[in-house]
Amino acid sequence: MSALTVVLATAWTMTASQAAPVDPPAPIVAAAEPATAPAAPVVLPLILRRDTPIHFMVINEVTTKTHRAGHRFKLRVDKPVIIDGIVVIAVGATAWGEVTAATGSGNVGKSGKLEAKLLYVESRGLQIPISGNNAAKGAGGGGETALGVLALGPLGLFAKGNNAKIKAGELMTGFVEQDVEIPRAAPTGL
Repeated sequence: MSALTVVLATAWTMTASQAAPVDPPAPIVAAAEPATAPAAPVVLPLILRRDTPIHFMVINEVTTKTHRAGHRFKLRVDKPVIIDGIVVIAVGATAWGEVTAATGSGNVGKSGKLEAKLLYVESRGLQIPISGNNAAKGAGGGGETALGVLALGPLGLFAKGNNAKIKAGELMTGFVEQDVEIPRAAPTGL
């Protein structure tokens, strides 16, 4: 090899090593995920269990003198219903009942008979089905009829018995008919 060849080979090697450095491959960066809000805590509903007792008070008198089968009447909740320390049915919540049978009083001291059932209670925007029945019978007028016959003869047979009534202020107990989910209020301050 001649000296010229050595010089040229050395120059070519130096030139190749001084050439622009090759950039290493760029690192692969995953696309940034959009920022998400922290997950809201899961708020489970309250469960009002079947057969939970609810105490009611009749608001207005219901009587065979003025009410017939199909008449709906109002009640109010008399004691709160509480689940896990939370009032789910407050005192004063409205409930509804319905007269199912009404027989007025009659002659010869026949007393009236009244039957009613509970329908539902309104709470937190829900109509919660309830069950419960009430029956009332008017006082018989048999003794009054006997006295009327003695005093008035046959006209005493026209003495009427008493009407049946569910009095205003009378207390009744109903029961939740089926499990009911009641939404909890979402926690505040999150």
